Amino acid sequence: FIWSGFHRTSVKFFLFIALTVNIVSFAPFVIQNGWSFVEEIWLLTIIFSITNAVLEEIIWRGNLLSRFSEQLGEKWAVVVTSLGFGLQHYSLGIPWIICIAFSIGGMFYGGITIKSRSIMPSIIWHIALNTLMVLSGLILK
Repeated sequence: FIWSGFHRTSVKFFLFIALTVNIVSFAPFVIQNGWSFVEEIWLLTIIFSITNAVLEEIIWRGNLLSRFSEQLGEKWAVVVTSLGFGLQHYSLGIPWIICIAFSIGGMFYGGITIKSRSIMPSIIWHIALNTLMVLSGLILK
């Protein structure tokens, strides 16, 4: 999608669609956990989501993606950093299938970083997705 499609789609519009898809996908799980769960973990959710997203994006898309792009080109840099992103989560004890999903997510984060020439869209998306994953109970439960 980065190099062959969506060229007429602005980063803002793509980010809007991505966030909408994520919210719709996670909403049933968040609702299932109930309001009392949200009340219990709202502060942890905010702190974790922001800290984790900012640090991971600075490392993977801000630092490593830019360095690998210089050496390997943008396409391979996105592939390498996305695989590394998934493997990093595997080292934290997350199951392989979820790590594969994280690697695919890393491809999207890398693509939006390359297209926008900024890590801010990937940080925003990562914060939102972390928030939804915590509130759904997928992580930190």
